[in-house]
Amino acid sequence: MDNKPTLKSTYAVETLFTERLELRPAQEDDRQFIIPLEQDPELMYHVKEILSDEEAEQFFNSLLAPWQAKDMEWTMLIAVDKKSKQQIGCFSFRFIHEHSLNAEIGFLISPENQNKGYASEGAMAVKEFLFNKIGMRRVCAFCNTGNTGSWKVMEAIGLQREGLMRQEYRIKDVWHDTYVYGEVR
Repeated sequence: MDNKPTLKSTYAVETLFTERLELRPAQEDDRQFIIPLEQDPELMYHVKEILSDEEAEQFFNSLLAPWQAKDMEWTMLIAVDKKSKQQIGCFSFRFIHEHSLNAEIGFLISPENQNKGYASEGAMAVKEFLFNKIGMRRVCAFCNTGNTGSWKVMEAIGLQREGLMRQEYRIKDVWHDTYVYGEVR
């Protein structure tokens, strides 16, 4: 008897819809939206090092390739406001370990679209997609402890704070503590 966990579906990334948002795979015309987000010092302050122009181009090009669903490989959905048709942010996810049915989510909302509920709306849709369509058993997220907006979104979508990792990562030679959030279905 094989006790290996199995997923409910294939790994196809689909377009997700919420009340106000369409979350779709990246397209070539998203380049002028995503690269400036990835290079915005204020937006990246709690997230990661700023990408060079070359790194940002490589990163964006990787988003255009089909997602292989390999452990630790991110894919991204671009969030578009259904009414205005404007890109407002992006939502990412990856399998941390497929065999364990564990996935991680992340999100980034453009500065002018923050504090409008988009992050919670989109993150909830991605979480539910991972649980209900892909068949994940656990969804988690990580954030810098100083990133109050991010951990409030995690709590708003039902993730629970599971722990604190001290000096877990470094940005510009400064070590940061990280909150771990998760939900088991």
